[in-house]
Amino acid sequence: MEIKLGLRGNADAVNHILIKLDDLTLMTTENLFLAGEEGRNKTGKNIVQLLDCLSKDHEISIKENIANEAERELGLKNGELQQWIK
Repeated sequence: MEIKLGLRGNADAVNHILIKLDDLTLMTTENLFLAGEEGRNKTGKNIVQLLDCLSKDHEISIKENIANEAERELGLKNGELQQWIK
């Protein structure tokens, strides 16, 4: 199963992070634009942990522009999502 990461929002703000598993899409419940820095950082750490667990049995695929934008919005400063760029 291939797992993809996506973003939902507009040119001004990212509102949600999407994780696509075949025909199932999971979306963060908290609006990242309104969550504040602490909420975005916590969400970022949780998403990296989830993707790390899922990557043991499944292929993770993230486009470079999505990874860069998600890392910026979620306060990920160590390039945590770069390992899954396809």
